Amino acid sequence: MARSPRTSAAPAADTTAGPLFEADVSPPRPAPRARIGLVPVALVGALVAAGLWGAWVTKNVLGAGDRPAIAKVQLSGIVGEYVQAQARSATPPEQVTTETRAFMGEVQKNLERRGTSGQIVLVGEAVLAGNVPDITAEVRREVFAKIKMPQAATASAGEVMGAMRAAMNGQGAPQAAAPMPGAAFGGQGSAPVN
Repeated sequence: MARSPRTSAAPAADTTAGPLFEADVSPPRPAPRARIGLVPVALVGALVAAGLWGAWVTKNVLGAGDRPAIAKVQLSGIVGEYVQAQARSATPPEQVTTETRAFMGEVQKNLERRGTSGQIVLVGEAVLAGNVPDITAEVRREVFAKIKMPQAATASAGEVMGAMRAAMNGQGAPQAAAPMPGAAFGGQGSAPVN
């Protein structure tokens, strides 16, 4: 078997295209620009929003140190103080009713403001044990800054004593500050003697 020499058939050179004929070659197309889709933009926006929200929550949680989350207030003390002041004043009953309603409304508004800011306020009598901060003085200061405390009536000691004696004796008009007949030390002048 004899091998026949192979002759390679070289392709004929193309004379129509090549660097020599640049007029026939079209300019290269620019590389396509990378486009950012809507999904990556939305994801970055969501991450930024989540970061801002986290910073806001952290600021509010850590910044709430000036007000305790749970506090107690002695409402009976505040209301009792106001009622005693009204009882000592010479205010007409209609005005007492109006002023007391305004006072109770202001106490209610103060406690509601605290509740809407996230603070839990317990009535002091309901707290049996535990370390719950007492905000009674703060509430008293805020309420009495808006509602003025009634002033005591300006009566002399003799008039007050006369009014008390009249009330105790059942008389309608107050007596003068003169001592009662038969009165002894300690108010026991009318006690039966054995």
